[in-house]
Amino acid sequence: MSDDALPRAFDDFTADWFTKALSARFPGVKVVGFSRTGERIGTSASCKFSLDYADTGAVGNPPASVYIKGGFTEKQRNRYWVVLQQEVRFFNAMAQDVPMNIPDCYFAACDADKQGLTMLEDIVQTRGARFGNWGALTVDEVAALLEQFASMHARWSEDPRLGDLAGFEKPQREFFQYVLRDKHWEELKTRQFGQRLEQTFPDVQLLRDALQRMWELNDAAPRTLCHGDAHGGNMFFERDGKPGVLDFQLYFAGTYMHDVSWLIVSALPIKDRRNEEQRLLRHYLDAARAAGMEVYSFEQAWLVYRQQMAHAVPSGACNPIESGPIEMINAAGELVTTAAEDLDVLGALGIPRR
Repeated sequence: MSDDALPRAFDDFTADWFTKALSARFPGVKVVGFSRTGERIGTSASCKFSLDYADTGAVGNPPASVYIKGGFTEKQRNRYWVVLQQEVRFFNAMAQDVPMNIPDCYFAACDADKQGLTMLEDIVQTRGARFGNWGALTVDEVAALLEQFASMHARWSEDPRLGDLAGFEKPQREFFQYVLRDKHWEELKTRQFGQRLEQTFPDVQLLRDALQRMWELNDAAPRTLCHGDAHGGNMFFERDGKPGVLDFQLYFAGTYMHDVSWLIVSALPIKDRRNEEQRLLRHYLDAARAAGMEVYSFEQAWLVYRQQMAHAVPSGACNPIESGPIEMINAAGELVTTAAEDLDVLGALGIPRR
């Protein structure tokens, strides 16, 4: 928790603020100027700041540019305050024990007025990174990412520290209940993928029932640390192809199959997912087992994988229209509604069609 109020808008940042924020990591540093580019508004807002130094300090090499994330609109701070806090907590208290390739964090704090900021490595500048997208990853890229998730899941499997994450699953669940309200469902049926959505779930209550049943099953399963939002757009690849993972706003203690299914379904083109999902699931199970985690048999895992489509649909097909470019919304909707249909999510959860 910061003793001082954190910036509320991109215009509020000053050279003195950057100096103070970076001083703990780089003693003696002095920022005298900066410029910003690439402002983006989503669940949180983000922006790149390029920094000018009068003194780079005596320890380490302060970054030439940083990537700031936070709540920079009143709506974001009110609606997403909990997840802003969660990402700050992740980088301050957990990231050092997460065996994944993630951006460096130079500063992370919350204040008393519902602001949460993270100052992250500009991985485009430092690592030549490119970012993933919905349905845009290759099978080999997903396989390599699954190995990282297997390592994280094994490290945190049934860890006593998971008790500190009680309730961290609630923000995502409450959001899903919100986007499945009757009025919004009628709008969803008009979208590009709406016909398939309605064919798979002729009544929105079927999807609500499926979600509730999936949550009950997931809550009774062995627990580990879940990323929580492991879709293709939250992945990156360094200039040599090494994969990495972004965006730790929705992590929680839950079943490892939450991450596994969401990554495969969201990241691969539909044809590749159909052809390779079982092989990729086996690949993950082998990697997790090799890392020392007790895992399901393939048959058990395949059933749970299918059940997780009850998460995929509201997460990929039911977002408000203002949540992103329409091309991204349609791409995500096509991926997840097709997967829910292919994998018979209602049958996997024992939900009878009415």
